[in-house]
Amino acid sequence: MSQSNEQPTYIRIANDLRSRIQAGDPPQGGMLDSEAALVRTYGVARGTVRQAVAELERLGLVVSEMGKGRRVVGEMSGEPGPPSTRYEAVAAALRQDIVSGKLSHGSRLPQEMALAEQYGVSKGTARQALQTLAAEGRITAVHGKGWFVGDAQGALTRTEEIAEFIRKAILTGDFPRESRIPGESALAEQHGVARVTVRRAMALLEAEGIIESRRGVGRIVTSSHQ
Repeated sequence: MSQSNEQPTYIRIANDLRSRIQAGDPPQGGMLDSEAALVRTYGVARGTVRQAVAELERLGLVVSEMGKGRRVVGEMSGEPGPPSTRYEAVAAALRQDIVSGKLSHGSRLPQEMALAEQYGVSKGTARQALQTLAAEGRITAVHGKGWFVGDAQGALTRTEEIAEFIRKAILTGDFPRESRIPGESALAEQHGVARVTVRRAMALLEAEGIIESRRGVGRIVTSSHQ
């Protein structure tokens, strides 16, 4: 039973590489060891190494460069200096939105293509800006969902909190069967989140079959959620 709590090998390797990056080996801007070198270092299959490196990319610690390998973005400390490249300019603008609260904790960031159009840059530049913010710990990628402000747990918590609030209200009878759920604006104001966060919570409940959307009426309780 204890083995079920053990981390997969690729996660252990990713964590070790992350620790090395934090220690400056390789330094920010340097190149990560090749897959072949990592295979020799850790004594694992190439596929395991690729999974570990993919995890580092997901965390925004390294970025792939065609024909070169993976460059370390790093885990930055302190406030970055003035932007010197286009991706840094995009990152600076998004960083300011996060610091000011315009992009609240747990809120979803625009998709890469939307950011590219907004700032007049390529999709790759937008991606690099997002990876930079991820390396700072300001945002995180949630598989299949996109980029969110905060860490992975925080990115999902606000949505789940609202969904759980409604679930409990249904269980206790505050929202009986066939009753109407408060609108997105009201719930967003009540919980201090963006409407899109409420919309995601509603989507979760609709997928569970607890509520349904009815044209001209709103979202109605369809189940007591036994």
